[in-house]
Amino acid sequence: MSLLQAEWLRFIRNPVNLWVIAAFFALLAASAIWSGLAASEFRAKALQPQHQTGNSQVRAEMHDAPAIGKAGDTAKLADSTIVRLPALGGLALSVRQMDLLGSELRISTRSRYTDGRNSDQLFNPLLRELGLLDFASILALLLPLTVIALTYGLVQEDRERGVWRLVCAQMPRPWQLVFAALAVRLAVVLMPAVAASLLAFMLDSGSTLYATTHWLIFVGVFTGVWIAMSGLFLLLPVSSGAAAVGLLGVWLVTTFAVPAGLSWAADGMQPMPSRLEAIVDIRRVQAQTSKQQADLLSAWYRAHPEVALVKEPSREIAGLPANLELDGKVRPLMYRFDEVRKAHFEFMERWSALSPGLSAVLAADRLAGIDAPRYAEYIEAANQFEDRWRVFFVPGIMAQQGIPSSDHQQLPVMKPLPTAETVWTVILRQSLSGILLLLALIILRKQFGRP
Repeated sequence: MSLLQAEWLRFIRNPVNLWVIAAFFALLAASAIWSGLAASEFRAKALQPQHQTGNSQVRAEMHDAPAIGKAGDTAKLADSTIVRLPALGGLALSVRQMDLLGSELRISTRSRYTDGRNSDQLFNPLLRELGLLDFASILALLLPLTVIALTYGLVQEDRERGVWRLVCAQMPRPWQLVFAALAVRLAVVLMPAVAASLLAFMLDSGSTLYATTHWLIFVGVFTGVWIAMSGLFLLLPVSSGAAAVGLLGVWLVTTFAVPAGLSWAADGMQPMPSRLEAIVDIRRVQAQTSKQQADLLSAWYRAHPEVALVKEPSREIAGLPANLELDGKVRPLMYRFDEVRKAHFEFMERWSALSPGLSAVLAADRLAGIDAPRYAEYIEAANQFEDRWRVFFVPGIMAQQGIPSSDHQQLPVMKPLPTAETVWTVILRQSLSGILLLLALIILRKQFGRP
C-alpha cells in the first residue's frame, strides 16, 4: 500500500499525466454523448408509425377498412410493411454502423434487389465513411495511446538519469515498484474509460444492463492487455524514446496491420463473390423472366385453380408472377454475400486475440446486434417472412379481390431474432491474451533489478 500511495503521489504531481488523462476523458466523453444521443434517436425513428415492424400497421389499417374490395388496395397494403433489424442493448457502441448497414427492409411483391423504388436515400459514401467514429472505435484508438503516453520509459528514464541504481540499491525487489506504477496507471486509465462508457449507455434509451456489464468487463480486459504490453517494453535495454517508438509500432501493427492481414486471409479462404458478376447474372435473369412473363402468368393460374382467371389483367397482375420468379432466382445470388461476410466475421473473431483494437470493434458489433452472423440470420428470417406474406396477399391480388376483415388474424408474423449478445468468445480470447502477457511479465520481473 505504501508503494501504491507513493506512485499515486508521483503520478498526480506530474502535470503532463493530468493533461493526458484530461484530454483522453474529454474526447471519450464527447464521443459518448454523440453516440448515446444518436442511438436514442435511431431507436425513436424505429418506433415511428411509418417504421412499424411486423403486422401491427397492417392490422390497424385493416381495422379501419373491414373489407378491401380492390386488388390495388390489397397490393398497397402488402407493400406497406417494413421490417427492421432490432438493435440490442449496446447500440451506442456502434450506432453509425447500424445506420450504414441498411437495417430496414420493405416487404413487397417486387424484388427489393432490383426495384429502384425501394432504394435508400442518396448520400456521399466518402463523406459518410469519414464521418464521426463510433464510441467503440474511438476507445479502441485512444486508450492504447493514453496507456503508451503514461507508461513508456518509466524504467528507462530513471536509468538514463542514474536514479534506477539507487532504487535497486535500496529495494530488494525493485519490480514491486514497477508493478505499483503500472497498477496506478491501470486504475487511472480505467476510470475515464468506464465513466465515458456509462455516459454513453445512460444516454441510450434502449441500453441494457447485460450489454453494459459485458462492455465494462471487456474495457477492463482491454486496458489490462495494453498495460501488460507496456510493462514488457519496460524490460528492454533501450532508451525511453526507443521504447515509445516500439510501443507505437506495436499499436500500429495490432490496430491496423493485423486486421488487414486477417481480412486478407479470410478472403483467401472464402473469397467474396464478384459484384460485377452478380449484376450480370441479375440482368440475365431479368431478361429471361421478362420474356417469359405471359407463360409465367398462365402457369401461376394453372398452379392455383382456386383463383379465378382474370380475362384482362392489369399491368401489375400480369407482371406479378414474373416478379416472384425473378426474386426467387435473385435471392440466392445476393445471399451469398451475407454468407461470406458471416464466414469472414467468424474467422476474424477466432483470431481476434492478435489485435485488441479489432476485438473492441467485434465486441461492439456483437453487443449492438449488427454483427455479420446476426445480420445474415435477419436476412434469412425476412425472406421467410416475405414468402409467407406473399402467400397471404398474392392470391387476392391475382383475383382482383379484397381481403375480408375476418382474415386479418391470419396475417403472418416475422420470426423474432435472438436477443442474447454473444460476446463472451471475444472477451475470453482477449483475456487469454492478457493472461499470457501478464505471465511473461511476472516470469521476467527480476530483470527489473538490473541497474
